[in-house]
Amino acid sequence: MKKSQLIFKAIDVVCEKSQNPFNYDNIYCIRDIPFNNEDKALTCGDLYFNPLILKDGKKHPIIVNIHGGGFVMGDKRYRKTLCEYYASKDNYVFNINHRLPPAVDIFGCLNDVVDAVNYVEKLAEEYSIDLNKIVVTGDSSGAYLASQIMAIKSNPILCEKTKAKPVNVDIAALLLHSGPYDMVTMMSVVMPMGIIPELASLLVGYDLKEDMSDIKDYKYYDYMSPIDFVNEKWCPTFISWSDSDMICTNQGRPMAEKLMKYCPKVSTFYAEGLSNGHCFHLSMKKDISMQCLENSMKFIESLFAEKETVIA
Repeated sequence: MKKSQLIFKAIDVVCEKSQNPFNYDNIYCIRDIPFNNEDKALTCGDLYFNPLILKDGKKHPIIVNIHGGGFVMGDKRYRKTLCEYYASKDNYVFNINHRLPPAVDIFGCLNDVVDAVNYVEKLAEEYSIDLNKIVVTGDSSGAYLASQIMAIKSNPILCEKTKAKPVNVDIAALLLHSGPYDMVTMMSVVMPMGIIPELASLLVGYDLKEDMSDIKDYKYYDYMSPIDFVNEKWCPTFISWSDSDMICTNQGRPMAEKLMKYCPKVSTFYAEGLSNGHCFHLSMKKDISMQCLENSMKFIESLFAEKETVIA
C-alpha cells in the first residue's frame, strides 16, 4: 500500500466513530446492490429509506451519496449515519462504492459513478422514487465526482473528449461538501509526507516525475477540473467548505463564486476556525455539522416544495 493510501485509510479509521456516532431510528437499509458488471464487490450501493415512504402514496427524492477518501481510499460504510440522516428526511439514499486507483484512473472512477446515477432508473421500477428529484452529493473526492457528473451532463463535448459515459437521467440538484474542483491548484497543495506526486500518479494511471512537470501529458488533463465547465445548464447547487481546510485548500470559495455567476440557484455554507476543517459536516455531534446538513436539506426541500408527485 502506498503512502497516500495509508494516510487516507488512517483518516477513515480514526474518524469512523466521530462520523458514525449514532443510528437513526426506523431507517431500513438494503445492502450491496450492484449497479454495473465491472466489479460487483466494488461497484455497488446501499439503499436507505424509512419504510413508511413505501406506502404513503407519494414519490420521493433520491440522494446518491459518493464517499470521499482522497480518490484512493474510502468506503460507503464510513457514511452510514450521514445517509440515515438524509433518509430520515423522507428521501431514498443510494450510498455507493466505486473502483479506486490504481485499478482505474480518475475518469474510470467517474464512469462508475455515472453508472450508479443512471441505475436510479432501475431502482425506480421497484421503489417510489421520483426521477425528477435526483440529488447527487459527495464529500472531498466524492464532491469532485459529483461535480464532474454535472460537468459532463451540462457539457456533452466532455463525454466525447474524455470517453466518459453519458448521464442518462436529469440531475435536480447537487450537494457538494469540502471538495477539490480545480485540480491544477489542488496539485500544488502541500500534504503530509509529500504525497501529492504519488497521489497524482495514481489518478492519471502512470508514474509522474517528482516535480509533476509531465502531468500535462495526461490525455485528459484539460478536462480534470469541473470548475472550468460550470455553465448556464448547471443544476441548483448547495456547496459547503471550511476556510481552515488543509486538504482542499482554497477550493470551495472559488467554486461557489463560479456557481453564483452561472447557476440558477446556489446556497453556500462555510465554517471558520481550526477545529472545523476538512469535511467538518461529517462530525455529526457538532452543532456546526448539523447546521450545515440542515441547511442543505432546507435547500432541497425548497426546490421540491411545489413538485410533489403522487403515485398514479
